[in-house]
Amino acid sequence: MLEGGYGAIEEGIKGVEVGILINNVGITYPRAMFFHEVDQLKSLGLILKPPLGSQRSLIGPVLHRRRGAIVNISSGAAVVVPSHPLYAIYAATKAYVDKLSRSVHVEYKQFGIHVHCQVPLYVATRMVSVVAAVDKPSFFIPSPEVYAKAAVEQIGIGSRCSPFWAHSLQWFLLGLLPENLLDIWRLSIGLRRRSMS
Repeated sequence: MLEGGYGAIEEGIKGVEVGILINNVGITYPRAMFFHEVDQLKSLGLILKPPLGSQRSLIGPVLHRRRGAIVNISSGAAVVVPSHPLYAIYAATKAYVDKLSRSVHVEYKQFGIHVHCQVPLYVATRMVSVVAAVDKPSFFIPSPEVYAKAAVEQIGIGSRCSPFWAHSLQWFLLGLLPENLLDIWRLSIGLRRRSMS
């Protein structure tokens, strides 16, 4: 964790004009796991504390200038699908990031501070290679560089989005399906991944 805590951040940015903060914290399990098997406190602490602490540290200086942006990264696991079985704690913590972002956006937009929640689906990262056995980019799975370019272009546009166009398309298409069908599909994926590990 951050040495010196968030007070060190506040002290470190005194006199510095910080215009944007990007919070992208996420850990996953070593394999698909049932709820009772997960070290919830570890997951909760690593995902819940940074958006709270870093936003709180930055709000004061940005509020004084009446302009700035905070970008929090949630996940399609929390927003796009109705459930994410065998990754429940991960999905729940990312849902928290979404709700926190959207609520703080409403509170502070009147002061010129734009809080933006981005909702990616799979991006070809090491974490995704562990979770979904995806090792290279594809039509629906961008490289980190392609995703980052799309993400930067969306900052300041709305309070929540999925910046990569193919992810937005997936979100739209999944929204057309019944929730119980998506739940069955996600559970079957989780169970298959669990059996492979």
